[in-house]
Amino acid sequence: MTLPQSIGKQIKFYIKGFFALGLLLTSATYGVLCSLFFSAIGKRDLAQWSTARFYYNLFSSVMRINIEIENQERLNGLPAILISNHQSELDILVLGRIFPKRCVVTAKKQLKLIPFLGWFMALSGTFFLDRANHEKAIRVLNNALDNLKETNGGLFMFPEGTRSYSSKPTLLPFKKGAFHLAVQAQIPIIPVVVSNTSNLYSLKLKNFNTGTIKIKVLEPISTEGLTKEDVPKLVEATQASMESELLSIGMSVVKGEKVVGEAEALLPHEAQ
Repeated sequence: MTLPQSIGKQIKFYIKGFFALGLLLTSATYGVLCSLFFSAIGKRDLAQWSTARFYYNLFSSVMRINIEIENQERLNGLPAILISNHQSELDILVLGRIFPKRCVVTAKKQLKLIPFLGWFMALSGTFFLDRANHEKAIRVLNNALDNLKETNGGLFMFPEGTRSYSSKPTLLPFKKGAFHLAVQAQIPIIPVVVSNTSNLYSLKLKNFNTGTIKIKVLEPISTEGLTKEDVPKLVEATQASMESELLSIGMSVVKGEKVVGEAEALLPHEAQ
């Protein structure tokens, strides 16, 4: 890439990033109003679903990043713990597309302090985790579990615990929290595998392209009859299954470029 091309790519990235931030703030403002409305009529559990759909429809139409889902009907098998790979800021768009009704998310407590976005998340029932305080985090997760049982809904979690920002279709090691909750409640785990999105959006590579994200919802994993002693094997088996599917899905599709397959996606990359 020549110097003028590199500069042009960076300018394009920051311009699109500015518009993306505006779309997020618009959606968060909608979310605040939506949360107040649904809370007033006793249906707060619909606030995150409504806002998620609003954000996806707005963002995809303006930024021209679409999502294709395989086995979407499996997302309706609630109550359940839904898990997915955690890649970048573009995960918010993924949530916007797949988020089912009567589902809430967990998030790190720092997000609560962000104007508009944090207000929406707090008003809509997000469960904020303090990762520096294990005992407090456990109490929050137990409250989330009680809410799940009460609403017969879902809880969406990212078992990697943090964004990977990987330029390849790989996963970070899974944490056990989501699996302990599923076993404790004896409800299924629904794995959601998302194609690597670094070719569509990457702060490090300054990518912000139009295209399509591919998602596959895997077969729900039963936890019936399992105990906490079974959790390590459950985590291992689930991660292996999701990693295998992620390799099969590979990279997202950039408009105008050829589809990158599994072998090509795993070749040495300029940015690891």
